[in-house]
Amino acid sequence: KRGLAMEKKQMRLNTFCKEFDMPKNTVLLWVHSKSFPAYKMGKCWYVDIPKYYKWREEEHIKEYTFA
Repeated sequence: KRGLAMEKKQMRLNTFCKEFDMPKNTVLLWVHSKSFPAYKMGKCWYVDIPKYYKWREEEHIKEYTFA
């Protein structure tokens, strides 16, 4: 599964949520509040997959706290 996602440049939001096993409400919250790498074309949201991996890494670094 992950190999397929890594090859794609963009993915519809619903497909992204299924592929990455994330609740749609959570992803939509990120879209509207955390500069999540998504864009809307017509009525559909799309996620830029290479930018998502970079965003995820940056968010992890920001959220990481030392114990």
